Amino acid sequence: MSRHISLNRVWEQALDKLLAREVTRLTGQKTRLQTQLAEFEQQYDLMSDEFYPRFERGELGDATDFVEWSATYEMLQNLENRLAVLSGEKADEQ
Repeated sequence: MSRHISLNRVWEQALDKLLAREVTRLTGQKTRLQTQLAEFEQQYDLMSDEFYPRFERGELGDATDFVEWSATYEMLQNLENRLAVLSGEKADEQ
């Protein structure tokens, strides 16, 4: 029984390390995406959370920058949801 408990502990520690590594990787991606969004926001003098719904409604056209901005915004939202799941939070609580 002691060996079984010890093996479980090894697995738990390995999973904790993998989770920590994944959170670190995703956090780095989040920083890069936030930087990209900040560049768009500065260039167009518009916050992403104001831009995105307007773009989705078709109010801003389909310029390449806007398509990229929209995709970046969506990637950040998805990434934040993944980070919430990994940290044990509900994604909709953010």
